[in-house]
Amino acid sequence: MRTRAAAAALALVATACFGPDPNVNERGEGRPEVAVSFPDRVAASSTPTARVEVSNPGPGDIPSLVVAFALVGPGAGQTEVPDPLVGFGRRGRNPSIVEVVPEPTSVSRDAVVFTFEAAEGGGPLLPEGESTTIAFRIRAPVGPGVVANSVTVYDGTDPSRVRGARLETTVQSS
Repeated sequence: MRTRAAAAALALVATACFGPDPNVNERGEGRPEVAVSFPDRVAASSTPTARVEVSNPGPGDIPSLVVAFALVGPGAGQTEVPDPLVGFGRRGRNPSIVEVVPEPTSVSRDAVVFTFEAAEGGGPLLPEGESTTIAFRIRAPVGPGVVANSVTVYDGTDPSRVRGARLETTVQSS
């Protein structure tokens, strides 16, 4: 009994001093690990591929995965807000997104939110302890300069299981 009480007190002190664990939601479910790979420099109007690797640390499977591109503020050492690499589209199409592999099951009207679900009866999209990679072939802007987005990934059935990464590159003149 004393051991359990001491452990609870220690957990309370740790939370009070350091805050909640950023790797889990309030229910103790792991947030996905997200890594985005993209070239540091791209040619204007080129179509390089952004690879979004998502790992599910668990506990629990992720039955539905959402990937969203959002606007961001200045990065480290920057003073100006960068233009977006992936801007808003309309009617479910985005001129910045050339191709997505695997194909999403749905796309938002502004074409910046992509949902992926397992085939019906096929089990979870991302089982606990597994990883997946989603490839977005992106058309770089015409104008030179730094462009960036945040890439937010979450369990489509539980948005509190969310994590993000910054996608940034420098567009060079042709």
